[in-house]
Amino acid sequence: MRTKTRILCFAWMLIFCLSACVDPAALNLTDPTPAIEAAATPDGGEDISVVAVSEPTAIPTPEPTEEPTAEPTEEPTPTPAPTRAPMEGDIAVNFPNYDTGVDADYSYQSDELRIAIKVVVDAEAKQTYYVADIWMRNINSFRTAFGKGEFKKGVEDGDALARRENAILAVNGSYNQGMMIQSGKVLQKLRADKGWNSGAACILYRDGTLKTFKLKKEKLNINNEIQNGAWHGWQFGPIVIRDGEEGPGATAYGDLGYKARNMLGYYEPGHYVIVNCDAYRDDAIGMTSHMMVDVMKSLGVKEAFNLDGGTSAVMVFMGEIINRPTKRNDNGKWVEGRPILDMLIFGEYDANGVAPDLSTLTADKFRDKNA
Repeated sequence: MRTKTRILCFAWMLIFCLSACVDPAALNLTDPTPAIEAAATPDGGEDISVVAVSEPTAIPTPEPTEEPTAEPTEEPTPTPAPTRAPMEGDIAVNFPNYDTGVDADYSYQSDELRIAIKVVVDAEAKQTYYVADIWMRNINSFRTAFGKGEFKKGVEDGDALARRENAILAVNGSYNQGMMIQSGKVLQKLRADKGWNSGAACILYRDGTLKTFKLKKEKLNINNEIQNGAWHGWQFGPIVIRDGEEGPGATAYGDLGYKARNMLGYYEPGHYVIVNCDAYRDDAIGMTSHMMVDVMKSLGVKEAFNLDGGTSAVMVFMGEIINRPTKRNDNGKWVEGRPILDMLIFGEYDANGVAPDLSTLTADKFRDKNA
């Protein structure tokens, strides 16, 4: 036992000397003070082991990263406040709050009605036609009117009829070729289908939607349509466009020749277009049925319906004829156009059909580049 004690003491002295003489850095020790652990020996004595414990290396704290500055979010464009309280008959969900006639040749702009008319001249194709883009807030702005002020009372010059009705824009209708619906009332029933100018019908509904019917092919019950909200209706044709494509029967009768045309197109409730073309002139030969399809398709309408054309085709803006009606022989005298039976009318009408006199409208509402 004494021998073991001596050995242990000698070991302690040896360790002390080594620790005093040896450079801790040379031993790659960060702490010169060793940690001593005692362990039991096989014979029951204690064996001493020495373990150098280094101080824990400090992990550098990462520099705080600068938080990215959040990009300012754009404020949503506010919905334009309505210029008036909602009224019965309002139909235009997307009525524009901007001037639609900036580049137009003729324009009328108000909070109820926006009309922009462009005159398209294609010298190479010898075409001159008038595209009237129409937005209206209320169904009352779209009316029908008749010569002498009453259905089947007689014919009247288009400009005189339009002025009497205080129309901002007016074009000829169907010349009473069959079914006629005015403001929800059936004035005349369907007549027998006698061809391209009576083989289709078009109905404008109270909610501003427009629908076409190919007679003999598609069922049309006028009484049912009245219950469904039919507001105005005409019988003529053909159907130029349906669902954005060539309409049924649009070219079934061939090209129908080059003539002055008058077409009603539909985009959505409250948004319509009228296309009226000149004919029998050096710079305007008129349109065939295929041309009618091409023009209306290029405008992107969902539906388009052909109305009476030829010498009846007339477009009146602010009481003045702006197209060039086809000339006809009237008892040996050549005159432009002819008196007509009915017109499609667009104006500032209230629920009672009353509109302001054209003379009261100020120049800030309408423009005429040709004036």
